[in-house]
Amino acid sequence: MSDELKALQDRVARLEAKEAVLSTFNRYLYSLDTGFGDDIIDCYTEDAVLDVPNFPDAGGQDLHFEGRAEIAPLYAPYGEREPGIGGGHHSANIAVNVAADLTRADVTAYFMTSAANGVQGGRYEGVMRHEPDGNWRWESLSITSAWGWRATQYETISEPVTLKYSPFGGHHAAYTPHG
Repeated sequence: MSDELKALQDRVARLEAKEAVLSTFNRYLYSLDTGFGDDIIDCYTEDAVLDVPNFPDAGGQDLHFEGRAEIAPLYAPYGEREPGIGGGHHSANIAVNVAADLTRADVTAYFMTSAANGVQGGRYEGVMRHEPDGNWRWESLSITSAWGWRATQYETISEPVTLKYSPFGGHHAAYTPHG
């Protein structure tokens, strides 16, 4: 095989890995917004580390979790409600840098979350690892809340809807390489 062909194959492999990482990130966000608790937790490795500096629901305290078992209770409220299209987690300026050996990827993004009574924003910064089952998962993630506002008076103009309105059942259209 020529050096040029090998270089092209390596570039394509990194691009496919990047798409798979983005797909995991989107799965994480979609699962938060639709109430799929098990899918949220499956986006983390068994030994994942999650840091949540300045967490608003903990009075601005810094939270630290090690392993899926410690992380799961943080996301339990998402899985306790009936799955529906609630919306709320928005991301932008997503950057993914897949390592040349295709085992890890650095991921950064800004986020904004919205709810009926407020809005907040910050950054996602973490590392995803390519797992033996072929999936990419968070090995480490830091979710930093940088700003936010709560409204004391507001009017609800629409409620979350059931999944009957979603052609994909509330799940994102996951990337699957074809080959």
